Amino acid sequence: MRRIHLVTLLVILGFCLQQTLWAAEVTNADITKLMTEMQKMRNDYETQIADLRAELKDLKNQQDQQVSQPVEQAEGKGVDVEYVGRRQGPFEKGGLVADTHSGFGKVSVGGYADIELENFQNNNSTFDQHRFVLNIGAEVGERLRFYSEYEIEHGGPNAAGGDGEAKVEQAWMDFLINDAVNLRAGALLVPFGRYNLYHDSDLQDLTDRPLVARDVIPTTWTESGAGFYGEFNPAIGNFEDLEVAYQFYFINGLSTGFSDTGLGGARGSLESDNNNNKALVGRLVFSPALGQELGISGYAGEASSEGDDIYGIGVDFLSAWGPWEFLGEWAYFSTEESDAGVLGGTGEIPDFFQGAYLQANYHFWFDFLNDTFLGSTFENPTFTLVGRFDWARIGDDFDVATTKDNEEWRWTLGINYRPVESWVLKLEYENNFSRRETLERGNDEGFIASIAMGF
Repeated sequence: MRRIHLVTLLVILGFCLQQTLWAAEVTNADITKLMTEMQKMRNDYETQIADLRAELKDLKNQQDQQVSQPVEQAEGKGVDVEYVGRRQGPFEKGGLVADTHSGFGKVSVGGYADIELENFQNNNSTFDQHRFVLNIGAEVGERLRFYSEYEIEHGGPNAAGGDGEAKVEQAWMDFLINDAVNLRAGALLVPFGRYNLYHDSDLQDLTDRPLVARDVIPTTWTESGAGFYGEFNPAIGNFEDLEVAYQFYFINGLSTGFSDTGLGGARGSLESDNNNNKALVGRLVFSPALGQELGISGYAGEASSEGDDIYGIGVDFLSAWGPWEFLGEWAYFSTEESDAGVLGGTGEIPDFFQGAYLQANYHFWFDFLNDTFLGSTFENPTFTLVGRFDWARIGDDFDVATTKDNEEWRWTLGINYRPVESWVLKLEYENNFSRRETLERGNDEGFIASIAMGF
């Protein structure tokens, strides 16, 4: 019996072992198959990953190109803006310069403004917001330029009081040829004398304009016309530092609005000429060294349609020696009445207009003021002591019961403070004297204070 049970147990154990081995064989086969399939899936996955990475790289490159193109286009149409300072830009007095990349060129914006306080005998003391001026310039090509100046005085024509005005003071176009010859046309600042060309309030060391620049040369004097300007350096022996500059223009010219109190009413129209004659005006400047200038001006034209001629000549100078600066100007205009009679036979006119001024400036500064509110944060603050003598004389036009000339002269003493070159506070005393008809302030004396700023 035991032998039977042992055999039976062995048979059972053998069967179980056989089943186990068979199951193991089946499982190993499945595992091998599964591992083969997984390896294949892994290979497929890695291939897909590589393809996806390549596609992502291509997409990134395309996206970078799409982004960079608008950026480059934006840069090509962009604008670089820089404040270069008053009178430091390429277009006269515009301090803010915009440089475009679109091929248009450059545009400049600037200007100046002033406020004045007067206190003269026989007059009420008053504040006067005298001038607000905008300058706009442009360069549409390397040799094509435009410059303009628009002035608003006393608040403009619609301001309370009714004595304001707004006008184009300059608006001209340049065609640059070379240093010696360039074409200019438009509303031109007339090159007669130095003051008319450099009349801006922030450039001047005294508030009131000289008598000669008010009643003889009708500053600000603007005319429509065209002509040429340039500069060159002629050598005289071994001397090669001489600079010669010139401006010569044909313009509409002075009209018939003058009287024995000045040429101010004779400025020509920017729109039309009152006669079939163009005036010629010009200024020649000699500069033998830096800070030294001698200018000679001339004018010739007709004032009326009857052939009444008017001629002018002027001399101006500037001489700087260290802290000292000397400047002055003399001008003379004469009129010649035609056989038809002046202004069509309406009466007499002055036969001459004459005036001059001499001015001395002394620039100084005290170092102990560097850390005060007057000097702190400013690079080169300056005080200027100013003295000027003015004189003007105009022939009589028999409009009152006298046949003697009208004459006025003035003494001015002033001091000004400039924390920077384009900002100035001026204080000055004037003493005026006149004979017969008043040209400007008669015999009044008084004080003037003003602030002017260029930008």
